[in-house]
Amino acid sequence: MSTSTTARWRQIAIWALPSFVTFVWLAVVVSGDHWGRIAAVWQSTVTMIFGSFVAGSTPQGGGAVAFPVFTKILEVPTPVARTFSLSVQAIGMTTASAIILLAGRRIDRRAVVAAGGGGLAGFFFGLFALSDPDGLFWPSKMSAPYVKVTFTVMLAAMSYIVFLSLRAKEQGTDSIEEWNDRVWMGLVAAGFIGGLASAFTGSGVDVLLFLFAVVMCGLHPRVGVPSSIIAMAMTSVVGFVILGVINGQLSVMLDEAGAVISVGGQAVEALPARQYDVFGLWMAAVPVIVWGAPLGAYAAHMMTEHRLIRFVAGMAALEVLSTIIFLDALRTDYALAIYGVLGLLTAIAGIRYMSIRRISILNLKERTSENV
Repeated sequence: MSTSTTARWRQIAIWALPSFVTFVWLAVVVSGDHWGRIAAVWQSTVTMIFGSFVAGSTPQGGGAVAFPVFTKILEVPTPVARTFSLSVQAIGMTTASAIILLAGRRIDRRAVVAAGGGGLAGFFFGLFALSDPDGLFWPSKMSAPYVKVTFTVMLAAMSYIVFLSLRAKEQGTDSIEEWNDRVWMGLVAAGFIGGLASAFTGSGVDVLLFLFAVVMCGLHPRVGVPSSIIAMAMTSVVGFVILGVINGQLSVMLDEAGAVISVGGQAVEALPARQYDVFGLWMAAVPVIVWGAPLGAYAAHMMTEHRLIRFVAGMAALEVLSTIIFLDALRTDYALAIYGVLGLLTAIAGIRYMSIRRISILNLKERTSENV
């Protein structure tokens, strides 16, 4: 098959994949008569118009938008927002990952494998060791306000990470050039911490992979973004299967009034659908994310580093502001406020220290004018 024919088939596949998912979604909605259910949670669709673009264009999943909006503005419980984030990313980021591979975008495969594997280990640990499988929607043992503040700290630190990555415009490489035990262990550890965060918030592997690969290993952001998307898609699919399918969190039944009365076969006291109907929230978002994430991935390919920095920094500022405004616990729980401030300062100081000492920390070779 000629190169031009292969390229043409790839272009067809790029459009066919989201089209196929949209067709399946439409068939499910029509056969199950879910139009009213979707209309009742229209906020999910609106939220993911922006969230899906973020998932494909930055080193953050759609949960970076869904989690704070759901938990702070829509008052959706933290574990519900976590499961929703993983479920939408399982569709959106997986579709974006397939299109990234079909389009031949550069990724660092070894970084994806190392951080992706560590991410799955961290996700399992967070889910099975630090969560309550007997609770509704498998909640974290960490209190909800601390989970929300931790997520805010992670996103705020992300803006600083992207700021540091600006230096990679001149020095970044298309793949991690030096591989030793420290680099492997660092990527696995970054993935593990990200997977741990994903078990609580639905996002994290992508952020930590981007941090380590770009800031520590000198990977170019244009390679770091698609690599982080693929790694996060892996964790999202596993989370979707475990929580949404096996645990039955997507098996939500409503009564005639539209209230949630059963989750995963377990009867519950009538709960508002806008906050607890994971299936409805998910279905309302699918047709948006299946197109938005791939479009975001294309935009990231075309976006300059300066625009990426402004975009991510703006998101981080909104996240911090929304936490201050909507999280009442910050004004009543001084320990929580101190945790947030110290956490952010520690994260930024740690990132800065690692970026300066990365050569010695990873035992890398000094780059000179002869080998740059």
